[in-house]
Amino acid sequence: MPQMNLSRRAVLGTLAAPALASTASAQAWPNRPIRVIVPFAAGGATDLMTRLIADRLGGPLGQQVVIDNRGGAFGVLGADAVAKAAPDGYTLLGGSPGPMVVNSFVYKTLPYVPERDLCGVCMVASIPYVMIVPASLGVNTVQEFLALARSRPNSVNFATSGMASRLTVELFRALAGNLEMEMVQYRGGAPARTDLLAGRVQLVIEQAPSFLEDFRAGTLKPLAVGGTHRFRLLPDVPTLQESGIAGYEAAAWMGYGAPAGTPIEIRRRLATEIDKIVKLPEVQERLLSWGSEPVGGTVEDMDRILAEERRRWSEVVRIAGIEKE
Repeated sequence: MPQMNLSRRAVLGTLAAPALASTASAQAWPNRPIRVIVPFAAGGATDLMTRLIADRLGGPLGQQVVIDNRGGAFGVLGADAVAKAAPDGYTLLGGSPGPMVVNSFVYKTLPYVPERDLCGVCMVASIPYVMIVPASLGVNTVQEFLALARSRPNSVNFATSGMASRLTVELFRALAGNLEMEMVQYRGGAPARTDLLAGRVQLVIEQAPSFLEDFRAGTLKPLAVGGTHRFRLLPDVPTLQESGIAGYEAAAWMGYGAPAGTPIEIRRRLATEIDKIVKLPEVQERLLSWGSEPVGGTVEDMDRILAEERRRWSEVVRIAGIEKE
C-alpha cells in the first residue's frame, strides 16, 4: 500500500509539472524584448494602430516592444510567422479580420489554421464599413438604392478591391433578397474609388476613413454604416439595420493576437495593459481622428468576437457560393 501511494504521488507530480512550469514562466515574463508582427506593409491602418499601442506598451511591461512588418499574400505570411512562433508571450500579432478569420474561408490552402494556431489578446479598435454610392446616382437612402437595383437587374455594378470588400457586399446582397448586381474586381482601393467617383461602378461597402473627404466634398454619398450603431464621424447616416437590412453587421477591426497556447496569465496581462492604453485620452483622440472607434476589453471579449466573426463570415461565404481560391 505505501508503494502504491508513492507511485500515485509520482504520477500526480508528473501531471502537475507542465502546469507549474507554465505558471513559473508566466510569472517571469517578460524578461526580454517583445516582437509584434504586422502582416501588412508599414503605413496602413493595421500598422498605424499596432504602433500606437506598441509605442506605449513597453513602459508598463518593462521591455522594448518592436514592430516587425511582414506584408504579403493578404496577411498570410505575417500571420503564419506568428502561428509558428513559440507560444511564450514574446511574439504577438497586429491582427485584423483577414489573417485572423476570413482567410481560412476563402483560400484552399493556408500554411496555418487561424482558429487552431492563433488566439486573441485584446481588441484595439473597430473601423466602420460604409455603403457608398456616387452622388450622381441620384439615390439618397438604402431603400431608394434597392428600388433602383431591382428595376435594373444585373446592370448595377459593385466594386471589390479584395475579399473583405466583396464579402461586405455579398452579405448585403443576401440579406436584401439575393439582389442581382454585377461585380467588378480591382487590384486596389484607389482604382475602385476612381471608377466610383466617375460613376462607372455604383456601389462599394468599404472602410469609412478612406472616403471621408469625398463625403465632405459631396462627390460620394454614404447611405448607411455597417455596424450596430451609428458612426461618430457620420452621425446623420443610419445603420443598414435601421435602413431595413435586418441582421447586417460588418466592421473591420484591429486587435492583438498571439500563437495558440500562449499562457492565459500572459494574455491577460497584455490585455490589461492594452486596455489601459486604449482608454488614454490622447490614444482615443488619435484613433477617432483615423475614423476608427476605440474598443479595448479583455482576452475573453476578443475570443468571443473572433468566434462571432468566424460564424458570420463562414455563413456569408456559404450563402454567396464563393469558391475557395
